[in-house]
Amino acid sequence: MPASAQRKLLSSCCLSEKGHHISVPSPGSSHKGQRSKRTQPSDPGAVEELPRQGSQKHKGPEFSFDLLPEARAIRVSVPPGHEVSVRLCHQWALECEDLSSPFDVQKIVSWGHTADLPYEFLLPCLCIEASYLQEDTVRRKKCPFQSWPEAYGSDFWKSVHFTDHSQHSQMVMALTLRCPLKLEASLCQRQGWHTLCEDLPNATAQESDGWYVLEKVDLHPHFCFKFSFRNSSHVECPHQTAPSWNVSMDTQAQQLILHFFTRMHATFSAAWSPPGLGQDSWAPPVYSISQTQGSSPVTLDLIIPFLWPGGCVLVWRSDVRFAWKHLLCPDVSHRRLGILVLALLALTTLLGIVLVLTCRRVLSGPGRARPVLLLHAADSDAQRRLVGALAELLRIALGGGRDVIVDLWEGTRVARVGPLPWLWAARARVVRERGTVLLLWSRAGPRPAPLRALLRAAPRPLLLLAYFSRLGVQGDIPPSLRALPRYRLLRDLPRLLRALDAGPSLHAPGRGRRSPPPCLRGRLELCRRLELEAATLAH
Repeated sequence: MPASAQRKLLSSCCLSEKGHHISVPSPGSSHKGQRSKRTQPSDPGAVEELPRQGSQKHKGPEFSFDLLPEARAIRVSVPPGHEVSVRLCHQWALECEDLSSPFDVQKIVSWGHTADLPYEFLLPCLCIEASYLQEDTVRRKKCPFQSWPEAYGSDFWKSVHFTDHSQHSQMVMALTLRCPLKLEASLCQRQGWHTLCEDLPNATAQESDGWYVLEKVDLHPHFCFKFSFRNSSHVECPHQTAPSWNVSMDTQAQQLILHFFTRMHATFSAAWSPPGLGQDSWAPPVYSISQTQGSSPVTLDLIIPFLWPGGCVLVWRSDVRFAWKHLLCPDVSHRRLGILVLALLALTTLLGIVLVLTCRRVLSGPGRARPVLLLHAADSDAQRRLVGALAELLRIALGGGRDVIVDLWEGTRVARVGPLPWLWAARARVVRERGTVLLLWSRAGPRPAPLRALLRAAPRPLLLLAYFSRLGVQGDIPPSLRALPRYRLLRDLPRLLRALDAGPSLHAPGRGRRSPPPCLRGRLELCRRLELEAATLAH
């Protein structure tokens, strides 16, 4: 270790009790064994063989030392003179005790040489002791670490041996120290295994001969001792890992059932902790139950009513001064399981309906479910097949539940009530539901009298006119109908669908335009083929 990093200490000497000499083994004896210690009155003749340097014979040999923290050793050197025996020890009231093996070594050091003495822990009572090799010489001792903050750090707490004797409602910890220090101890509480241990008020432990005792404590792994000396502290938790009791819960109707399992006489309490009050806060009333039987395992059931929806229950042992509080939050979701199942079924049904309607509506745009009344004057089977194909094309293209009304699909009703009553009923529905009347014109158009009645009954915005180019031309349209919006089929089909609120996504096939959706493509081809067939038969 570099000299700049070493901490060199020269402290004042510490004598043994005045007027006493301590015997040491002869140079030929082993320096690793236990040193014999005895005190006797000072004999002036016994020191004549020691170096005569003024008062040096009464103080013991001079020496200096360096602390080597990385090597965990103390390097000792001596001035010119006789050889010196050095060792490390722990200073107690009357003597300096040897370190434990293998650190209880003694080394001989002479001028110009050094001796490294290893230590296990850097403690405030760690001392360096030196003596000449002759018998009945005075020892010199230095204990420089009492004022070092490092001597009260991790090394100090590692050197302490903790023995847990806790049982029932008593926390007991016995300490074995290597230095004659009196520690203070108090109770602290952890919220988790890796959290700080918070001090509890009025929880100082009583000490007697190294035994620290706290009465009336609910033994729990998170209740610990906090030992302290000066500005240093250490937390030591009980060595047992399981609590002395436990609790579980069930829900039944409007009640909460707490099951306590214990092996000791105890009283347990429970109270509701409403949301927002904090983890250790509760609201009255408090419910309690006691175990007064023998020491065999007992299960106690405490029944409390539901008071706070969404709240939790605080459970603790109430016959002690310091109790660990358990926070239990009942799961009442199963009580709403039936409602949730019904809600899910309803949602699934609604989603299925929406998907069906979405699949049926191939055109974009919301569109309202307004009916379309399709009027025609087909006088042949070919034309009636064409009208039916057009009605089916409109129904699929409009989608969204739109209804296309055509007499061909209501033949039974038309036969039962008659053509005109059926027509007026259909017209009334269209007006009531704000629908549209689509007049399919051909050379064999409707007779003048019903046409005039229809025009008087249906407002102009609800009446549209369409015609197939092979079954009629614009010149064939009567003057009274020429003011209506006119659509040539199938060329103007996209424009007709937009007028019927079907949206702008359908276009007739052709150069520069998108092809119609697959579900309409076959219907368009069918209408073209039936139009050609009807025109051929008409001519």
